Amino acid sequence: MSNDVRARDGRRAWRDFRLLWSGQSVSLIGDQVFLLALPLTALQELHAGTMRIALVAALGKLPFLLIGLPAGVWVARLGMRRSMLGADLVRALAVLSLPAAAWAGALTLPHLMLAALVTGVGMVFFQVAYQSYTPTLITDDGRLHAANTRLSLSESTALLAGPGIAGAVVTALGAVRALLTDASSYAVSVATLALIRHREPPREPAGEARPLLRDVGDGLRFVARHPVLRPIMVCGALYNLGVAMYDSLIAVFAVRHLGLHAWALGAALALGGAGFPLGSLIARRVSDRAGIGPSLALAGVPSVLGLALGAAASGPWPAAVLAAGTFVNGVGQGVFAVNAITIRHLATPPELATRATAVHRFLTWGALPVGSVIAGAVGSAFGLRTAMVTAAATSALCLIPLRSRPLLRTRRLRRSAVPQTA
Repeated sequence: MSNDVRARDGRRAWRDFRLLWSGQSVSLIGDQVFLLALPLTALQELHAGTMRIALVAALGKLPFLLIGLPAGVWVARLGMRRSMLGADLVRALAVLSLPAAAWAGALTLPHLMLAALVTGVGMVFFQVAYQSYTPTLITDDGRLHAANTRLSLSESTALLAGPGIAGAVVTALGAVRALLTDASSYAVSVATLALIRHREPPREPAGEARPLLRDVGDGLRFVARHPVLRPIMVCGALYNLGVAMYDSLIAVFAVRHLGLHAWALGAALALGGAGFPLGSLIARRVSDRAGIGPSLALAGVPSVLGLALGAAASGPWPAAVLAAGTFVNGVGQGVFAVNAITIRHLATPPELATRATAVHRFLTWGALPVGSVIAGAVGSAFGLRTAMVTAAATSALCLIPLRSRPLLRTRRLRRSAVPQTA
């Protein structure tokens, strides 16, 4: 292949990636609006109580436990781009049905719960495809790291700025009308995905699909036996267990135990949230200097230390300590997220990409509702401070698999190759 052809193909690949990136950057902001507007719709329109509002939120994550593993097989068979298009269309219709029903005077709590569940199913399919799609667009290993940095920056920016934007949108439009903003963001995502020119090769000839359980088992066995992917997956599950405990109680802990006003808590978390995009930006530099495997072990330390600082917040300036802890935690998470997903992309063969992603999402996101339940039990029995310290200690367990010798020896990776050890 000539250099001119390679350059042209590279430009086309980067154009397709920019379409994916821009669409999801908009959609991620829309998701933040949805997260705020949905419970407020339940509260304002249906006068739902705390338990029912919590149930609505839980239903959005439940599909990761119910269909998280087989979703990887289904996405592989349907195609990643088509799966994302279908997921966005389904989510847009589910969200649009809520304001339509509210304006017709027909909105009910079961309808709200069903919409939350349907959008959760769409999120499962989209996330499995989205997390596996970039390597099919970007075939150059060096550019793959840069692409993952951009995706991580969009995610961190949405987490940092999204709640403020969502609050402004809900305040200006009201909870029900604000849902239209989220539906519009899905429409933007559909448009950008439709403009992508790249087409995936068919994975299986028609009529030769293998049994579902066999394909699911292949994904599980691949990740469980891989010397580098296995410790990353175990680390993510343990860390998310602690983070879910921490996040479930941080607002109550800050207001009731530390005596912070809601605005002070919001300001502390927003200022500290700048750590995540900073970590994303320096991830490549850390990887180049320390090696991509050791960079995860290094990133795990501030990720855990930040939660410990937040749990230990006290004294005359608890908001400052909380902001510092959030910042340190964000830097660690930013470095970890970019380099971990790059490792998964490089170490996983294309035919197993969606299944490996599904296994990772199933275990790491499946830990979130479990952590929330544990946090509530520990907080009720032993108090908020003990629960927060327990959350930080639980997250620290993630440092154990990060000491894996194969991971620490992985300095560089080639696409779909055995890790090269130093």
